Amino acid sequence: MNERIRWFEDITKHDVEIAGGKGANLGELTRAGLPVPPGFVVTASAYLEALDVAGVRADLRERASRADTFDDAALETLVSDLRDLVHKAGIPDALRGEVLDAYHRLGDHEFVAVRSSATAEDSATTSFAGMNETFTNVRGEDELLARIVDCWASLFGGRVLAYRATQGVTDEPAIAVVVQRMVNSDCSGVMFTVDPSTGDTSRVVIEGAFGLGEVVVGGQVEPDTYVVAKDGPTILDTRVGSKTFQIVRGPDGRDQRIDNDPETAARRVLRDDQVLELAELARRV
Repeated sequence: MNERIRWFEDITKHDVEIAGGKGANLGELTRAGLPVPPGFVVTASAYLEALDVAGVRADLRERASRADTFDDAALETLVSDLRDLVHKAGIPDALRGEVLDAYHRLGDHEFVAVRSSATAEDSATTSFAGMNETFTNVRGEDELLARIVDCWASLFGGRVLAYRATQGVTDEPAIAVVVQRMVNSDCSGVMFTVDPSTGDTSRVVIEGAFGLGEVVVGGQVEPDTYVVAKDGPTILDTRVGSKTFQIVRGPDGRDQRIDNDPETAARRVLRDDQVLELAELARRV
C-alpha cells in the first residue's frame, strides 16, 4: 500500500500515526458509509520523506526540540527559520506526481480543502486542534502544492512549539495533510455526538452559521445552537445566535467575507427537519 498517499477508504482509526487524527476519523466515517466528501491524505511519512530528501530533517528536529529554552523574541526568530527550512525543502518530484495524480482523480480543477492533520492531535492528554493551518477553496495544481507545504510549515508555529514544550511532548513532530473535495455550503458548522458541556451521551449538540464553517470553528461569530435528544430524535432547545458575517466562495473562487444585514444575522440557520436529519447522522456516527 502506498505510504505517501492514502485515500479515505483505505484509512482506519489505527492509522493516526500516518494520517493524523483528522485523517483517521475521516477514514472511519467513509468506511462506515457516511456521506463524507471524497479525498485523500498526504501522509506524515510523505512529509518526513520530503525533509529527508531535502536534507533538513535532523536540523529541524534538533532546533525544534530546544524551543523551550528561547525567550519570546528568540522564539519568533526560530519559528521563522524553521518555517523557511520547510518551504525551501518543498515537495520532491516523486511525491509531487502522486499528489497531482490523486488531485485529478477528484476531478478536473476541483475546489478542495487542504487541512492539517497532526499526528499528535486528539491524543488522550493533548489537543493541537486549531493550531495548524487549514485552507478552503483551493484550486489548481500550483496552489494545492503550495498549501500542502504551508500546512507542513504550520507544524512549527509559535503556538505549536510553545504548547509542545508545556506539555512535555518530545517526539519528532510530524504532520499529515487532508485534501478533500470542497462543499460550497450555504450553511455549515459543528455537531457533537455527546453534549460537550455536560458529557451527556443521550444528547446531540449542533452549532451552525451561514457560509463556510470556519466562522464557527474559530469562534468568529455566535452560532445557532440546537440541542437534540437522541431518543426520537427530539429537539429540546434552539438558541439563535448573532451571525454578523459569513465566509463564502467569491467570484474569483477565493474565500470572501460578507457582512450580514441585521435580518440575516438574526435569522435561524436550520429548519427543524434539517436539525433532525443531522441528529440521525449523529446517531449513525
